Amino acid sequence: MKTETSMQSTNCITDTENQMRYISVDELAAILSIARATAYQLAKTDGFPRFQVGKRIIIPLQSFNEWAAKQAENAVTFFAERCG
Repeated sequence: MKTETSMQSTNCITDTENQMRYISVDELAAILSIARATAYQLAKTDGFPRFQVGKRIIIPLQSFNEWAAKQAENAVTFFAERCG
């Protein structure tokens, strides 16, 4: 099934259900409320879901959400083992 895509003013690519599929590092910084430099450091860490087109880092939103959930799960496990 083919879906239509369009460019939004935020430079995100969206599908017809208005779901973002890819985000930039600047958008990652805004989502996480972190500094742009910190977002670039995060995006360059091993295991972080990203690919590059030239110098631009592109982040698949679904992969990022899965990665973030895993990080949160690991943090909960860490604290439960230390404090529980």
